[in-house]
Amino acid sequence: MIDIPDKPILLLDEKRCRNNIKRMADKAKAAGCEFRPHFKTHQSATIGEWFREHEIKGITVSSISMAEYFCNNGWDDITIAFPFFLSQINALKVLNQKCSLRLFVNSVRDVKLLSENLSNDFRVYIELDTGYTRSGIPQNNNDLITSIINACSEISHVHFHGFYVHHGGTYQAKGIEEIKRIIAPTLSVYQEMRQVFPDAKFSLGDTPSASVLSDFDNVDELSPGNFVFYDWMQTQIGSCTLNDVALFVLLPIAQVLKVQNQAILHGGAVHLSKDFIENECGRNYGQVVRYTRENVISEPAYITSLSQEHGILNATPDNVQDYVIICPVHSCLTANLHSFYLTADGKKIEKKVLS
Repeated sequence: MIDIPDKPILLLDEKRCRNNIKRMADKAKAAGCEFRPHFKTHQSATIGEWFREHEIKGITVSSISMAEYFCNNGWDDITIAFPFFLSQINALKVLNQKCSLRLFVNSVRDVKLLSENLSNDFRVYIELDTGYTRSGIPQNNNDLITSIINACSEISHVHFHGFYVHHGGTYQAKGIEEIKRIIAPTLSVYQEMRQVFPDAKFSLGDTPSASVLSDFDNVDELSPGNFVFYDWMQTQIGSCTLNDVALFVLLPIAQVLKVQNQAILHGGAVHLSKDFIENECGRNYGQVVRYTRENVISEPAYITSLSQEHGILNATPDNVQDYVIICPVHSCLTANLHSFYLTADGKKIEKKVLS
């Protein structure tokens, strides 16, 4: 029985979470890919330990502070999947003494700066932009790519590891076939680049592709993160079912507006983020569900509007209760806004506080 919360809390289904970890680890192993999961989604030392049960050695994070947190919790092979910038140097000097680092570089200058400042060996990825245009080097910038790789071979301490792509376009897909269509050009790029750089490792980072693809012939490493919890967005694009989702948010009902057929929740952008998906009636900032450890069923109610602390439901919940359970649109951002998880049996699981 869940106690009535006096503030928004994260509800973690441990069994589903562990199942998601096992399924992805087994998939990577069957495909012959190294599994280097992205820990930015859960940001929890406890959940991180669940990965060790599947012989995971190396992890991926998105910031220096996250790398420090997991390094201090026993992880010693860490990829920081964010472009290197100069003000990271001092923190990287310390981390370089404690763990094996893999870093993202975008120029020969990056390689030189890192080599001059880090005393132990480290490895670098070149992040490729294959069409998402978020970060990375355009795939056809052969001169820059080659100059970075050559610099790695000529400068001490640094070793070129391979290429990394996170194609966020798959998160806007509408179904499995569209996910495959969006990621196909990236896989073709990898196939072509393997002919030129046969010793490079090729890494794929997005959850939709990792979840639905069955052919990873041109991929050496998988580093998805969202899969550990999944969310409402992933159910809508075909990455998972609602019964795979492992993270929910309990939001107290603050006011019922029967005339307007609405309810006001204590749960706003600071608890959920402002991510949304479009449906036939407008924006959905969070889906109301009926949750049990055996089954999760969506209700005909969702959050239509968010301010900082308030959320507005499009309908008055049936058999009005004191709270609703929300399947978040984007579990990575939602989890980042909270300091702990609460399991269905009342166990509190701490996490890193904000990134």
